[in-house]
Amino acid sequence: RDLYEVHFRAALTFLQLLRNLDQIEEYTQKFFVNGDQRYAAKLEEMQRSFGQDLQQLQILNRSPQEQVAVRQLSRSWANYAQSATEQELAFRLLNPSETANLRSSLMEHLQLLHTQTQNLFQATQAIVKVQVEKSGEATRRAFLISWGGAAIALVLSVLVSYWTVRSISEPLKNLIQGTRAIADGHFIYQLDTSRKDEFAQLACDFNAMTRRLGELDQMKKDFISHVSHELKSPLASMRETTRLLLDEVPGPLTCKQKRLLELTLDSAKRLSSMIANLLDLSRMEARLTPFEFKEHDLTSLLKTVLAEFESRISEKGLRIHTELPEKPVILTCDREGIIQVLGNLMDNALKFSPQDAALKLDLSRVNEIPEPAMALKRQEGCGTDFVLLSVADSGPGIPDPDKEKIFEKFHQVKNGGRRPSQGVGLGLAITRAIVEAHRGAVWAEDNPEGGSRFLVLLPATAAAHIVLGQGVGG
Repeated sequence: RDLYEVHFRAALTFLQLLRNLDQIEEYTQKFFVNGDQRYAAKLEEMQRSFGQDLQQLQILNRSPQEQVAVRQLSRSWANYAQSATEQELAFRLLNPSETANLRSSLMEHLQLLHTQTQNLFQATQAIVKVQVEKSGEATRRAFLISWGGAAIALVLSVLVSYWTVRSISEPLKNLIQGTRAIADGHFIYQLDTSRKDEFAQLACDFNAMTRRLGELDQMKKDFISHVSHELKSPLASMRETTRLLLDEVPGPLTCKQKRLLELTLDSAKRLSSMIANLLDLSRMEARLTPFEFKEHDLTSLLKTVLAEFESRISEKGLRIHTELPEKPVILTCDREGIIQVLGNLMDNALKFSPQDAALKLDLSRVNEIPEPAMALKRQEGCGTDFVLLSVADSGPGIPDPDKEKIFEKFHQVKNGGRRPSQGVGLGLAITRAIVEAHRGAVWAEDNPEGGSRFLVLLPATAAAHIVLGQGVGG
């Protein structure tokens, strides 16, 4: 603002002063040559204009150096004005031949004024240059300060954002982990409640929910376990009594009586099997099932299971197609658990295959995890050597929405030929529990030839298995 309002106006005034001096010099010479009063009037007009410009220059806010130069110029102008008045009067009284000295004296005054005006203009330019440099330096400082402020603001915003995100992401991460743990049946999971914000209240409510869910789950397990255990003894007595009657120990039986007793014994066997499954699943969920991991030939175990089901296969007229490796398939596993898995899959295939149908069993080694079992990659110590078992039946198949649900406890498919009398829906749940205890995976898919196909993927290396004696998480 100072540069524009003061120095710019001063520069215009200097230009006007120099122009006026040039015209004063011109009209002075012309007047002293011929004495024309018109030149005298012009000269007087220029002198008046110069005086006004000089006064305008004096009232401007100037620097100390400029003020000294302005005062010198003002004194020189006053001397010139006095001399010009005196010499103009003398000019009118003297002869033209005697006026040369008068003109020369005025020219010297004008030359001095011209020089002082130039000096003042140069001083003003120097001041302007200094102020421009100061303004540029101030601009650079302001630029650096603004960039520094912007950098500090950016760093602060990043820190605040990081702190805000961290303060939110950590509780959310813990909440997600807790939700997943609850979804996996681990009802002992508790969140940290030491914070003093809304997340602490959420954690308190979450912990209360998990405790309540744990209590309900434990009540359910205790009820199933106790009821199943209490039913075993009466059922054992019923089966033993029925066998004694069938053996005609009390006395002879008619054919009709014998048939009724045989049906009673079959029903007691099925009920005993259901109760045994309930007890097995309860022990697995409570992590009370001791698994003994040793190296076993999976091919030999599969042949053992097939031999146990040979009579049932013959009764239904089923054809068995097997594709087994010639070399033993050594697997670190719990023998009884794997036999139970194979038996459940075979029992499931026999139940839902029609008369004179075909069953197919495949056993092979694979180096890549199939798409339905990709979750195994997230497990620690997952290897690259696996054993894949496939059991395919010729039954009615499983609808897509039920392919995952059939591995849940007590779930039965409502269509597709399955009947509630064929079980309570625990065999496949037990199968998944045992397979997951071996860090494997089991799933169902459609059989290209019709029916369903159940696949079991098990790690073949000992490093991929859980420690000896660990049970199954509920």
